[in-house]
Amino acid sequence: MKAQTAASRPIFPWLTADQSLYAGMLRYTVVFWALGLLTLVQAIVITVLAFKRAPMGLLARAVAISWICIGAVQFIASILAGVWREQPGEGFIQLVSFGVLGWIMGGLAIWAGAAHGLSGRSVVRAVSILGGIVIVLALIGAVGVSLGLPRLVLPYTLPMLIAPNSISAQLYGSLAIYIPEETFGEQVTRLILFYPYTTALGLGGIGITLISLLEKDLRFRLLGMTGGLIAVVFSWSRLSLGALVLCALGWVWLKASFRLKLMFIFSALFALFAISVAGFDWPGALMSVQDRIDGVRAGSSLARHLIYEKSWEGFLQSPIFGYGWIGPSVHPKEILPIGSHSTIYGLLYTGGVITLASFVIAIALTLASGLMRLFDEAGERRDEVIVMLLLSLTLLFFCKYESLFSITLPCSYIFAFIGGALEPREQTQSSPLLTASSAQGRHP
Repeated sequence: MKAQTAASRPIFPWLTADQSLYAGMLRYTVVFWALGLLTLVQAIVITVLAFKRAPMGLLARAVAISWICIGAVQFIASILAGVWREQPGEGFIQLVSFGVLGWIMGGLAIWAGAAHGLSGRSVVRAVSILGGIVIVLALIGAVGVSLGLPRLVLPYTLPMLIAPNSISAQLYGSLAIYIPEETFGEQVTRLILFYPYTTALGLGGIGITLISLLEKDLRFRLLGMTGGLIAVVFSWSRLSLGALVLCALGWVWLKASFRLKLMFIFSALFALFAISVAGFDWPGALMSVQDRIDGVRAGSSLARHLIYEKSWEGFLQSPIFGYGWIGPSVHPKEILPIGSHSTIYGLLYTGGVITLASFVIAIALTLASGLMRLFDEAGERRDEVIVMLLLSLTLLFFCKYESLFSITLPCSYIFAFIGGALEPREQTQSSPLLTASSAQGRHP
């Protein structure tokens, strides 16, 4: 089957960029990561692809623009907050912060994904190979743990040599396979790889697993899914593990026939009736499970609750446009800034109601557009839309507990795939370059 690219009008025809450029970037992730330049390269590739051409589908355009608008509204809120806090210069500086650029890059990734068909065969193959890279790095990490190494980090990348004390350089420019993570005295060893933090690895692993489901070659499908599952499990992210289970249930549900869905519904209702008659306190059991989950890493849960409390207090003092940017850490030794670790509380703190409203519109429009595409497609294309919906629901699931703006670039393939799945099939055409790359992909 031929790879597909959008038949949209070029914005800058002289830019030579297509689906193969993005797939190539994914294949050479380790090289860019080793140099500490992966985030920069991702930003450049996405920007070039976005400015090469525009998607034809109105839904894809609307979704991409809605995500870009989150960053624009956050920038406006930062300027207003800077004036209110008598720090106007700090407000304008936020234009180059992840709190603004992160949202814009997410929108551009969706735009580029729709324009260039980044849910196509060559990108799916590249994501599967990325899963294989995760497997190799995880094996190296296992050797390091068996040797008793507390961490496996090589700080000699270009960003770390230039700005060794920069938090951004440490998060996005360091070379780390696994790290010990301590939260209020609680220690655990977690994989991190080419992501800024471990929960981002978990989200990235979910993306790799779901996208690899669409790989036609069984070998590469197993490679990608295994790597994705390893990323989720050994990130030790409770949020990622829960989201993965929900995605698995969602995939089975959306792939099942109408008869099987009815059987599942009646079975669930019967089971609920039976346990109610038996006097089983299922709401209490669910609360107990939640308490046990929180108790697995009690220090992390305590830190989050403290951040959320301080973020809410800050929002109440400036509810319209917020405080403009991330606040100080709630802990004297650990990096736990106010307005972090949650998209919901973070946007309320940094951008107020106006910025949170723009996010709600963007995520709602993404899900609604996915549902509309689901009813219009069939066969393999419908499977793409199912994965797109599950990825979008995963972002919604993560938004309460993680700052999505900080992972749009590390997990750019998720946003690019969302855009690619939103573009209607009838508005795509084959490209000689992509056909050649697809043919190479079938004969590794």
